[in-house]
Amino acid sequence: MTDLNIFTKQKTADVSAALYGIFFEDINRSGDGGLYAEMLANRAFDDGVIPEGCVYSADSMTITSPTGWVCGFDCYEGEGIFGWKADGAKISLTDKGTLNSVRKRALEVCFNGGRLKNSGFEGLAVTEGESYRFYMFAKSVNAADIKICLVSDSGDELSDYCSLRVQGGYTRYECILRADRTDYNASLELSSDSGDTVTLGFTSLFPTDTFCGRENGLRKDIANKLISLSPAFLRFPGGCIVEGFTRETAYRFEDSIGPVWERRPHRLLWGYNSTNGLGFHEFLQLCEDAGIDAMYVFNCGMTCQARCPDYFDEPLVEEFFQDARHAILYATAPSDTEWGAKRAQNGHPEPFGCLKYLEIGNENYGGEYIKRYKLFYDRLKAEFPQFVYIATDHVERSGLHVDLVDDHYYADPLFFAANHDIYDDHSGQAIYVGEYASTIGCKQGTLMGALGEAAFLTGVERNQDRVKMTSYAPLLNDPMFTEWQPDLITFDNHRCYGIPSYHMLRMFAQSRGDYVCGHTLETGSSQRCDKGQTVLYYCGEKVILDSKTSQGTGAAYSYTFDKPADSLHLTFCDNGLTNEDQNRYELTAEGGLCRVVHYNGWSKHTVSQGKCDECLNAESFILYVDDKGYELCINGSPAHSGSFKPLPDIYAVCTADTNKNELIIKLVNITDREIDVKIGCDRELAATMHVDTLTGESPDSVNSFEEPLRVAPCEKIIEVYDNTLSICPYSVNIFRAKLMA
Repeated sequence: MTDLNIFTKQKTADVSAALYGIFFEDINRSGDGGLYAEMLANRAFDDGVIPEGCVYSADSMTITSPTGWVCGFDCYEGEGIFGWKADGAKISLTDKGTLNSVRKRALEVCFNGGRLKNSGFEGLAVTEGESYRFYMFAKSVNAADIKICLVSDSGDELSDYCSLRVQGGYTRYECILRADRTDYNASLELSSDSGDTVTLGFTSLFPTDTFCGRENGLRKDIANKLISLSPAFLRFPGGCIVEGFTRETAYRFEDSIGPVWERRPHRLLWGYNSTNGLGFHEFLQLCEDAGIDAMYVFNCGMTCQARCPDYFDEPLVEEFFQDARHAILYATAPSDTEWGAKRAQNGHPEPFGCLKYLEIGNENYGGEYIKRYKLFYDRLKAEFPQFVYIATDHVERSGLHVDLVDDHYYADPLFFAANHDIYDDHSGQAIYVGEYASTIGCKQGTLMGALGEAAFLTGVERNQDRVKMTSYAPLLNDPMFTEWQPDLITFDNHRCYGIPSYHMLRMFAQSRGDYVCGHTLETGSSQRCDKGQTVLYYCGEKVILDSKTSQGTGAAYSYTFDKPADSLHLTFCDNGLTNEDQNRYELTAEGGLCRVVHYNGWSKHTVSQGKCDECLNAESFILYVDDKGYELCINGSPAHSGSFKPLPDIYAVCTADTNKNELIIKLVNITDREIDVKIGCDRELAATMHVDTLTGESPDSVNSFEEPLRVAPCEKIIEVYDNTLSICPYSVNIFRAKLMA
């Protein structure tokens, strides 16, 4: 039996209205062809252009940045024109006479009775009765009549065709195509009998029915899926694409506003181009349309530190500072100012009132970040004091001011569950958990992944005086172009569904209450069973140690040094993997201190640290490890020990909804058995409760296009007997009970 005693009259923290938000980064082709409703691939013909300063290798289909980072590049223009195919026509790219200074290429076409096709990113999805707006900027010395139509894979026409006569210099030509059949593998086809060369400078195909009906808009089903999460804010545009992998690929606000055909393309470090059609203006417009706050993340003068970083010199740092400043002015300045006038020219005369948060950099750290953070913060805060400023490192430890610090976690579900209390003793700077997800062992987005995250979030909710905001990451994934898994929403060209974590977050965000109630929880627990080799790093060499069974159920690892050692570096329970799949413990003893850190996925947690004078001149050691913890003995004497975190059977948080006079109880069961929870409360509860439950056939259950709701919440009304709630195995549960007195 688990005992949960709730004290509704004891308010431990106010509920943070901004606790649950969403984070969009263009990864897994989630921009063009995803949330951004553009249907054509390589609409501006410059996807295959090698980024400035990079070197292409045809053998490996990669590019190498000036600092040495290697990235996939599978659409080099010398080996084909991504997105476009000719049937009987002759096509070639040119860098002469492009549409404007930011367009790097144009497409020259000699139709001569042939055809030009674009099938989008995975086939165009067209629906019977729906309309699609096509436009192109084209030029031709002599008149050329071009027929535009939607066609099936076999060449059958799926819409009435329109004919556009191209003649003279670059002109925008437009038509509406209405589909008379549904086909999810369609193409846009251009054909002509003309033997003259027609040059295309830019093309686009959009459904006319977009989110809020905006012409340069968003895909309706995906946008509505996001809004169904009841987010408080949207973080944009990244993520690592903010930093880029070269100076030229760092994100710049000024490239993402104005007519889309005049926006500079952005080569993303995720291996493809963005047209910047989903830009800063569209980001603010989405926030305004959805009634949520906007968080803008900007580059602070460095490329991604995980990808052979480049630290910009002072003039370039100043350039990026001004770019950030101009973005803020674009969003907020009156229309009679320089940047307010640009916003008005783009269709929004009044300032956007949704911009609230500014994040200085992304996943940046260390001395180079601290000095750049200070430069940006001091000047921006003086000019724009109304915003909430977010740092990506704990700069407060260097004496700098910050409103929120952005913590990121990518790990396995048990790491999240074990660290549900990670903020219980946190003091000092308020936290924004800007990126987190269960990644190890649940790439497709499993029920177990959602359970680990839910357990973690009960701890976050208990500490809303310390943790003010969270956002899962990444947000969207097209399985045809996957760079990172899992992602909250999976989509193809006409469908989308939420993984189990999506449904869990929707449940949590829609059951908030007004304040966190005090409670005590007595429940059983278990231990995670980490296994793997133990390695000693000694005098620059890697020594793999064999275990010997010690007393009890643990193992002992010993080593005798050839010469006295003044430091130890051990890894134990190491599964031999790195980065996102790693799971290991590292013990470092030097300088009189001993520290053990658990590395799991991209995350780490300090398990123990303390004095360890015995490591000086160590001649031998024995490391004892069992399922509960470890002990290090140096020269035969105990020197340092620590305990592994237990995994509670039940995780809980309780909030009070004063408007509805209800108690909200969130309970997570990560075990394989049903558990009865005995409820005690300082106020009488109604015997009838409403409950939402998320569970599945197994912890590995996933959703799919074929079964999008295989793991989805079910609602019911229950009668509670003897103040006991029965919690089914592997489940997230939210109970609502009326407070009777």
